[in-house]
Amino acid sequence: MKKNAIRALAFVFCVFVVIDTIPESYQFASLPKAWVHPILKSLGLSQGDWPLFAPNPTLNNGVLVAELTDHAGNPATWTSIDWQTAAVWTKFHRFRHMNYLQRIPNNHVAAIDFADYLLRAIPEQESAKGSIRWTPDNQMLEPAPILAPIRDIKLYKYRNTMVLEQGQALPAFDQIPWSTQINFIVRRESQP
Repeated sequence: MKKNAIRALAFVFCVFVVIDTIPESYQFASLPKAWVHPILKSLGLSQGDWPLFAPNPTLNNGVLVAELTDHAGNPATWTSIDWQTAAVWTKFHRFRHMNYLQRIPNNHVAAIDFADYLLRAIPEQESAKGSIRWTPDNQMLEPAPILAPIRDIKLYKYRNTMVLEQGQALPAFDQIPWSTQINFIVRRESQP
């Protein structure tokens, strides 16, 4: 009896996963997906859509950018690794970092935690590049070195997306038109 129950449970789970992974473009699957997805999501087993192939593949090519100000008012910018241009060994060795940084924009609590980490870690553990500064009469000044503590930080996600018309064939990589989207994630200030 127990073996049959385990087999039935495994079969039902496999059927649910198959239903959950059917692409959104198949209309016949919309009703079963609407029923199965909340169940799997509540269990933490949701697979979601896997848009790996044409016409709209998901590209995880976003970069996190933090604009920050140190206690003296000097501006700076911190940028995460651009995983699209990172070496294969870096992607292999730091795959958990890659997954974490790509998921931060989708989780507000994680974004707050990460911004608080950057407030504490810059400039000792994480490096940030000083930005140009302006005088009151609009004269440009060279970037100043960033000194702890950091006063405030604004976290953004920069993401490139392909701009292709419906039915257009995929051009060569160097011919693809790209659009950059900038999404604000969170702002944090250090506590005195």
